[in-house]
Parts: sequence; structure tokens; C-alpha cells
Amino acid sequence: MFALTVIANIALAAGSLRVNILPINGDQAVVAISNNAETKFQISIKDEQGDVVYFKETEENVADYRKVYDFSKLENGDYTLTVSIDDVKGERPFSIDRGSIVVGKEKTLAAPYFSFNNDVLRIAFLNYSGEQTSLYIYDGDQLVYSKALENSFSVNEGLNLSKLATGDYQVVLASGNEVYDYAVAVK
Repeated sequence: MFALTVIANIALAAGSLRVNILPINGDQAVVAISNNAETKFQISIKDEQGDVVYFKETEENVADYRKVYDFSKLENGDYTLTVSIDDVKGERPFSIDRGSIVVGKEKTLAAPYFSFNNDVLRIAFLNYSGEQTSLYIYDGDQLVYSKALENSFSVNEGLNLSKLATGDYQVVLASGNEVYDYAVAVK
């Protein structure tokens, strides 16, 4: 019941975000973003080295955002447009090659839900992209537990940590290029 409720809430939030790039010509494209609820969007463009070449946060809450972007100042290469709202990201890769804009498939990323109560660690994660997902638990720099998780859309894990020594641990969920962490204090 817990996992279903958490997954339903994550899916509802992530399922409404849409990110699109509609080329107009070789240098310009319409960036179209929509969401079911009005919110502030954080919009960034990163180059293939991961450097941010553009960042903007909408000033007001909006449900639909449309703006013509001029990419003429960007060098030929691969870029990623990322739109963030709360714990959900929509990504759209695109390439610029000699005045031509080629847009890739949209990718949705939703941060996992972590909770720790009565020595039980619970994790719920929607693996939209179907990436290999792994769970790690560290005591400082020392790896104390690792597990490859099911490569399914809905990842749900519950771990009893009562056998761990008292202390602070770092839980890491890695999925594709995304890494999420959560601090746990075992008493």
C-alpha cells in the first residue's frame, strides 16, 4: 500500500511535465514546456561536457511556457535542455550541426522517495528510462551493502537495517547517469 501510494504521487507529478523543442530554422527553435499545475520552471541548457551554457527560472508560476530561443551563438555539438520542477526533471537532448537543429527523445526523471522508520529503509523510484539501477549503503567511505535492483519501471525496496552498527550511513541510488543520496542514522 505504501509503495503504491508513493509511486502514484510521483507518477502524477512526473507525468504532467512535457518538454519539447520545435525547430523553426537552423538557428531558432520554440521551447515549449507544459505542466498540469502552475509552478516555476527552472530551465537550463548544458553542453556535452556538462557545463551550463544557459539558465533561467520563470519569474511567476505558469502551466505553459513557450519562447523562441536563438541558438546561433552555440557551437556545433550536443546539448541537453533540462526543465526542473520540484523533484521532477524533463530532459530533451538536441544537436546543432552547421545551422541544423536535431531534437532527441524526451526523458523524464523523478527523484526517488526515501524513508527510514523503525529500522526499515524504504525506497520507491520510477525508472522512466529503464536504466540499470543499483543501491549502495556506505559507512563513511566504506561500502557496507550493494545490490543491483530490478530493471523495471517501478522500483520498490524495503531493507531492514537493524543489524547495522549504530552510526550514520549514506544510502545511494544510482540509475544511469543519475545519482541520488539519502542520509540514515541507525540507533
